[in-house]
Amino acid sequence: METSITYQTELKSKRITLNIVIILLLVLWIPVSIDKLSDFAVFRNDMLNQPFSDRLGYLLAYTLPVLEILVVLALVTEKYRKAGLMLSALLMTAFTGYIAVALFGAWEKLPCGCGSVIRGMSWAQHFFFNLFFLFLSITGLYLWHKLQSSNAGGEATEGGSAKRHINSIL
Repeated sequence: METSITYQTELKSKRITLNIVIILLLVLWIPVSIDKLSDFAVFRNDMLNQPFSDRLGYLLAYTLPVLEILVVLALVTEKYRKAGLMLSALLMTAFTGYIAVALFGAWEKLPCGCGSVIRGMSWAQHFFFNLFFLFLSITGLYLWHKLQSSNAGGEATEGGSAKRHINSIL
C-alpha cells in the first residue's frame, strides 16, 4: 500500500514538473513568435543580414515563425505535446549551435535576428539562455516519456489491456 502511495506521489510530482516545463517553454515561444510576426519586416531584414545566402535567409524568415507557432500549438494540445517538445528541442539545438559557432568567431560581425528581451543580451548570455531552454525541452521530453510509460503500466494493472493502451498511444 505504501509503495502505491509513493508511486502516485512520484507520478504527481512528474506531472507538475512537466506542466511547469511546458509553461516556461510557452513563456519563451509565445512572445518570440508574436514579436517576429508583429514586426515581420524587421525580422526578415535581420535574417537577410545573417552570414548566409539570401535564399536561406528568406526561407528562415518565413519558416521560423511558423515553426515557433507550431511549437506553441503542440505544447498546449495534449495529443501533440511530444511533437511540441521535440520541435522545441530541435529549434533550440539549432539556435544554440548557431550562437556557439558565432562565439567561436566564425564571423566578424553577426547581427541578432532575435527580438524582445533577447535582443539586449550579449552573445554569451544568449548562448546560456538558449542552453537553459534546450535543457527544459529535453527535460520535458524525458518527463513526457516517463509519464507515458507509467500510464501504460498503470492501465494494464487496473484491468485495461496493455496492448490496447499502447495502440491508442501510437
